[in-house]
Amino acid sequence: MANTLDIPVRLSISGPMRANAEVEVRLLLGHSMETGFRHDSSGAPVPKDILQFVTVHMGDVLIFEAELGTGMAANPMFFFSFTLPAQAGEMVVRWTDQQGRNGEMRRALLYR
Repeated sequence: MANTLDIPVRLSISGPMRANAEVEVRLLLGHSMETGFRHDSSGAPVPKDILQFVTVHMGDVLIFEAELGTGMAANPMFFFSFTLPAQAGEMVVRWTDQQGRNGEMRRALLYR
């Protein structure tokens, strides 16, 4: 049985979608990022539940990576720029939480 973590992801790319063009990527991960320091209305502690690692690959090339901690707000958002490769391909976003669960989102990038 797979140990997956499905979360909503928004990925947008700004810039010309052509080979060797620089683009800006905006990535929003829908996750509560509970620190483990908070208590619910009954006074019980809310268990820690954070994303630890996020990576973005374009084909086989790593274009972004982040190691997150309890200081990251809920629904973390990332902005980064990179140069599109000569051949259009697939962008893959992967994440792992502190319990070892992971997930991914794939988006085919087409050039105009």
